[in-house]
Amino acid sequence: MPLGESANLYAFGGYSRREGEATGFFRRPLDDRTIRALHPNGFLPEIHSNVKDGSLAAGVKGSLSGWLWDLGAVYGANSFRFEVKNSNNVSLGTASPIEFYVGTLKFNQITTTLDLFKPVNLGLASPFSVAIGAEFRRDSYQIEAGEPKSYVDGGVPVLDGPNAGGRAAVGAQVFPGFRPSDEKNESRNNVAFYLDLENNLSDKFLVGIAGRYENYSDFGSTTDGKLALRFEPVNNFALRGGISTGFRAPSLAQSFFSSTATNFLNIGGVLQPFEVKTFPVSSAEAKALGAEALKAEKSVNYSAGITTEPFSNFSVTVDFYRTDIEDRIVFSENFTGVQIRALLAPFGASGGRFFTNAIDTETQGVDFIARYAFGIGSTGTLRLTGALNITETNVTRVTPTPPQLGQGFQETLFGRVERGRIEVGQPRNTLNLTANLSAGKLGAMARTVRFGEVTNVTPNLTGATDQTFDAKWITDLDVSYRLFGQLTLGAGANNVFDVYPEQNIVPNSNSGIFIYNGLSPFGFNGRFIYARISYRP
Repeated sequence: MPLGESANLYAFGGYSRREGEATGFFRRPLDDRTIRALHPNGFLPEIHSNVKDGSLAAGVKGSLSGWLWDLGAVYGANSFRFEVKNSNNVSLGTASPIEFYVGTLKFNQITTTLDLFKPVNLGLASPFSVAIGAEFRRDSYQIEAGEPKSYVDGGVPVLDGPNAGGRAAVGAQVFPGFRPSDEKNESRNNVAFYLDLENNLSDKFLVGIAGRYENYSDFGSTTDGKLALRFEPVNNFALRGGISTGFRAPSLAQSFFSSTATNFLNIGGVLQPFEVKTFPVSSAEAKALGAEALKAEKSVNYSAGITTEPFSNFSVTVDFYRTDIEDRIVFSENFTGVQIRALLAPFGASGGRFFTNAIDTETQGVDFIARYAFGIGSTGTLRLTGALNITETNVTRVTPTPPQLGQGFQETLFGRVERGRIEVGQPRNTLNLTANLSAGKLGAMARTVRFGEVTNVTPNLTGATDQTFDAKWITDLDVSYRLFGQLTLGAGANNVFDVYPEQNIVPNSNSGIFIYNGLSPFGFNGRFIYARISYRP
């Protein structure tokens, strides 16, 4: 909406509500986690989620004395409510319900920004582009506890079966509820200022310099900068590069999240269930295991590349990059030793872990992208894109295991499993070939992606149960047709050839229960077929 002759008011927002349902692992009839009076044939517990997400942005922008300015604010909020159904809390015996409210996660953020831009003439080949700005942000994070029966230790032992009279598992199976001790209501503020200068020193050479100062209420201050260059020695061919530093404070969730979940761990070649508890680093349990307060991640980023358009409608870009991260925040290993299990038994857990600044990493790679478009008939256009990414990440430093863990509990802070996730748990090369056709009212897309191999690393120190999964091609198709200018019908298929990864080897399959590995970069759900209808007034 216009506000006078030199300013405008703007606003936009959205709201969504989603419901989800997922299952855990089947509890067998003779499992000690099954109350046989309630589930004589065993049970498959379900996690039901209700996710609400909303945002609203509003601001005013305009011009004053040659400056373009924009003052605005964005508010966003999300809540993630969990319920568990078709389950039981063994420690309550036959009085256990089979449905539980297990808690809610909430996050909200408000960001207010002021941005100013003006070209300034200093007598050079072209004016300086000057941008300055300021930002204030407030983050808030909450964990709400579930109903007491979802987490309480009712004191009832295993009722029957070969282990009758033994200690019963505590809490709702598959997802014990958030306890009152898990509840959190944390927030922090962040103030930032930036300056960005850009200038074409000549018609062939561009230089950009930027700096940013930030102050966090919980992690102090930082100043970071960036230098970017672009040189075009001949028309349609340019060299570009940059170097910058980065700073990322731990998220509130990384600092304060607390939860218990069932994990299956490969112990001596046999997959065993463990109730693994994630501790906030500030908790007494985490400190007993040697956890320290999280530090901010710092990074240095380098890039260099070329861009060229050798002939009309055909372009190629090649970019090399490297990112070094210091004090990277990762999960520790899952600690599941005998002493750990004894320590955590009162909490309904048999294992523990926490976030930690355990490593430094180096990531380097190259992106290659080629695009070509040409006309088909009088109204059609076919756009072809090929993109190749080659990336390698290596751990360059590992924090020594704290004595509380190493000497006290015979555990390792960061071992081969977590290292494997980072170094070989994602494809080192990915090739994407896409064709988009637009011809009048008809639209079509065909895409095939080759995901490189990945390796599942297990705790077995000999590597005997590690497994490498081969590269696979995944193909997607989509066709749409516009009716009446406003109504569009569409249909398509993801993974149209129904490709699956290789099956887990026997030691990693838990007697055939885990047929496929979740490490697969394209999942293991096979073909997905859909249809859609859209209307734009």
